[in-house]
Amino acid sequence: MCVAASGLKVNFSKSCLIGINVPRDFMEMTCNFLNCTKGNLPFNYLGLPIGANPRRVSTWEPLWEHVVKRLNLWGNKFNSFGGCIVLLNSMLNSIPIFYLSFMRMSVIVWKRLIRIQREFLWGGVLGGKKISWVKWRTVCQPKEEGGLGVRDIRVVNLSLLAKWRWRMIQGENSLWMDVLLEKYAPNIRGLWDSRSAVWPHYASRWWKDVATLDDGGGANWFNAEVERRVLDGVDTSFWNVVWRGNLAFRHNYPRLFAMSNQKEAMVAEILVGNEVGREWNFLWCRQFFVWEEGILANLMDDLNGYVVSKGWISGGGGWMLTGVSQ
Repeated sequence: MCVAASGLKVNFSKSCLIGINVPRDFMEMTCNFLNCTKGNLPFNYLGLPIGANPRRVSTWEPLWEHVVKRLNLWGNKFNSFGGCIVLLNSMLNSIPIFYLSFMRMSVIVWKRLIRIQREFLWGGVLGGKKISWVKWRTVCQPKEEGGLGVRDIRVVNLSLLAKWRWRMIQGENSLWMDVLLEKYAPNIRGLWDSRSAVWPHYASRWWKDVATLDDGGGANWFNAEVERRVLDGVDTSFWNVVWRGNLAFRHNYPRLFAMSNQKEAMVAEILVGNEVGREWNFLWCRQFFVWEEGILANLMDDLNGYVVSKGWISGGGGWMLTGVSQ
């Protein structure tokens, strides 16, 4: 109806059809029927190469050409050292942002971009092999620590990819999130150990890059810097979310989880009481065997020390960055 009301129509002569795991005969028949051309992966969409492998150097060639083109436009300008720093932060560091927000740089790409930035900083617009008087690591340090405040493009890349993880655990309701939940697992909203996580063979390169987020040494720095703030427990799942220890209780105590009649319950639904005192009120499908009582005792030891925060009345909770107050 919207198409009929607006009068807009698909221009098939300017469109292309891309098939994934589709027979060639079917593609040719469909293209002839729609009167459109046959496209191939990768293809550019909004400036990003869709379906390209970020590990290949050729994927980043358009980005380098754009940076070199911008430097050529500055060919007749003479800037001071301070002006070069301003242009470096405002222009050269901003051009790759669109790429870096979606794809992870390989070491080759990162070193090449750093070389372009370093030559521009010490050699001006013409660049060339100039003496680097200060280590690039020092240049990227904040001014308060003796650096020049230039953004480290590798850290920027990891930070932008971490935003996808942050939006996942925040429970954003969107189409891309529904696709990931359907394709991988419902528990991707929480934290997981990327070294022990096993993803299906059809997992995309983008997902693997977002899922790992290691700092180069194999450690998942994202998990170390993010924690769950439960507060009153109204929006924190008791069994399915990591909020005590390093594993969700459903994985740490699978026997108890199988016996529970509160598999989808929140913390506030199991911890009952008032402001004076509260206790854990579990509902089980049957009585415990003697040896199962020891497992329950271990669970109670893990819960020992949990204190309801002031958010018991006002609500709240959720994920937070370590060191950031809520």
